[in-house]
Amino acid sequence: MKKRHEIILFVLTLVLILAVGLNASRFFARIDLTENRVFTISRVSRQLFQEIPEQVFITYYVSDKLKSLYTFPAQIEDLLYEYAAYSRGRIKVEAVDPMQGGEATRAEALGVYPQQIEVIERDQRSVAQVYTGIVIQYLDRYETIPVVSRIEGLEYDLTSKIRRVVTDEERVVGLLVGDAERTLQNDYATLYGALSADFQVRPVDRGEDIPTDIDMLFVLGGKDLDEFDLYPIDQYLMRGGRALFAVKGVQIDFMRGLVGGPIEEDQPVLEMLGRYGVDVRRAFVLDTYSQDFRVPRQIMGQIMWEILGQYPYWITVAGQFASTENPITARFQGLDLYWPSPLALDPPEGVEGEVLLSTTPEGWVQDQPPFETNPLRAGMLLAVPHENQDQYPVAAALRGSLPSFFADREIPTREGVPRDWSEPLTSSGDTRILVVGDSDFATELYQYTGAAYNMEFLGNAAEWLSSSPDLLEIKTRVARDLRLNRIQDPATRQRSALFTQLFNLVLVPLVVVAFGVTRLVLRRRKSTVRAEEA
Repeated sequence: MKKRHEIILFVLTLVLILAVGLNASRFFARIDLTENRVFTISRVSRQLFQEIPEQVFITYYVSDKLKSLYTFPAQIEDLLYEYAAYSRGRIKVEAVDPMQGGEATRAEALGVYPQQIEVIERDQRSVAQVYTGIVIQYLDRYETIPVVSRIEGLEYDLTSKIRRVVTDEERVVGLLVGDAERTLQNDYATLYGALSADFQVRPVDRGEDIPTDIDMLFVLGGKDLDEFDLYPIDQYLMRGGRALFAVKGVQIDFMRGLVGGPIEEDQPVLEMLGRYGVDVRRAFVLDTYSQDFRVPRQIMGQIMWEILGQYPYWITVAGQFASTENPITARFQGLDLYWPSPLALDPPEGVEGEVLLSTTPEGWVQDQPPFETNPLRAGMLLAVPHENQDQYPVAAALRGSLPSFFADREIPTREGVPRDWSEPLTSSGDTRILVVGDSDFATELYQYTGAAYNMEFLGNAAEWLSSSPDLLEIKTRVARDLRLNRIQDPATRQRSALFTQLFNLVLVPLVVVAFGVTRLVLRRRKSTVRAEEA
């Protein structure tokens, strides 16, 4: 009888284990210990099935060779199957090796192309071609992520592309260059490419009417914008449009050794922003927390950077001086600004203003000559005290009903350029604008300080302006970088480095020595006791 009970218990245990295994794919739990829960899909991704009328097919083209060498393909598959698990059958996921079953031609036709990787096996080095890309298909439409090699940021790409392929709607961002000497092709190529990943990017000419299908407008620089150019921008905002203004109240002459100074008093774009509630001062804001000035040199056919020293005109905004309330800067990664101007907020009735970014408390302002903008001498400014040392805003956001800049002005005209402009709208509905006191941070100048996070900031700004707070929430869920050289605040970085050195060089050796001494004392004590007993 006892043996029969044991057999029954054993069989029941096997059945229970089998049942748990069969249900594990549908009912599962995961523990995410990262700071921002970056490996757990968000609420909007879990509820995505509510927006999908028909079935969505997600195909992960990944080579088995890559799976055998790296762990990220398994992490990507886990994330994709999590989408499927929460979709209530609306999302179907499949992982396919294009090298098997003749799928390579189909994968490449959908935009997933092989990548070359170096493989070292048994002390032999070789090059292998592998696939790692995702195709999202809905009805007769599809979206492609050509190469995916990490899980960070993948949820944003997946959710935004699933929405795009289902709705068949493209968000449009217009780029208007307000400085005559600059062009999109030469000065904003990286920004154009970065925004193109998530938006349809459309150039907008100065003085042209802003098309109604543009969801948001980036005004990049403004010193050459007159009232004729500003009228369509103002009326676009009055119709409920949204815009980012990257402008400053100072100018730098790149052709004359970086000679700088305030721009002329008559600057319509600054007057217009003042009417909206943001005063862009005609001054430089400097900071002790700043970047080195670097220039590229070609040495033996390679581009090398020559460092000329710290340059207080190139400030870096640290995370602790960013607003944690606005989703643009809720998980701020940093921003480099080049010869920026300070801002002051004075929003009119019906408009809410918010400072997004500020200098450190060790910032100061220069509004009177001489302006020591020469990189070879500017470092001396860090050694002298400054009477107006304080914390200065450099980026701000406005929300509400903006008053028109042209409410009490005549409709501007330009000789030889006919425009059928009617009486201006005098106020907007609920809209929003973002103002950054620098027109250079969005240009190719970002490469001089390696500020890739500048493009990330602009992408977040576009999401906020296009009213996608849920997508922006996903996008800013990033894993914290715990490397000491990525800590932005100098004092915190120094304390962390000192603690690490003390821990590794003092505490760890002391623990090892204490352990050895303790063992030695215990052994001698045991030997003494045994000798006395003998």
